[in-house]
Amino acid sequence: MYSSDYIGLDWQPVVLLKVIRFPFDDLCGLSLKRAYLANDNGRILYADWTLDATERAEPLVFATGWTFTSMPLLPFLLQGDGAKRVPAGTWVLPYKDSLYSLYSSASAVLARLFRQIDQHPTDPNTITTLIRLTESL
Repeated sequence: MYSSDYIGLDWQPVVLLKVIRFPFDDLCGLSLKRAYLANDNGRILYADWTLDATERAEPLVFATGWTFTSMPLLPFLLQGDGAKRVPAGTWVLPYKDSLYSLYSSASAVLARLFRQIDQHPTDPNTITTLIRLTESL
């Protein structure tokens, strides 16, 4: 396949969302990425969010390792075994600025909270934040 063949594909803007966990531990954070995905003869291709349609060509486009006869309806969860460039357990969500902003803010808040817990576990601000968080859930 020539790289120019990628230009004619139906590239879908998506949000890739994965909850990151450490081995033998609870939740750790969120992995969040904007991207373009397209189905090319059963292979799901990935293009970086910053690429214009005319730039989505080799070597900037790569196969994710996932295969589907057609692009699944959004949202969907990537499930299965094997090494993939987009890992199993990743949610593929339809791209909306508001959705991406919401998850981006949540990711930043979680990172700040974990840093606060790590550096100041008994600080009154940490305790107050944890109380408010647990009450809201």
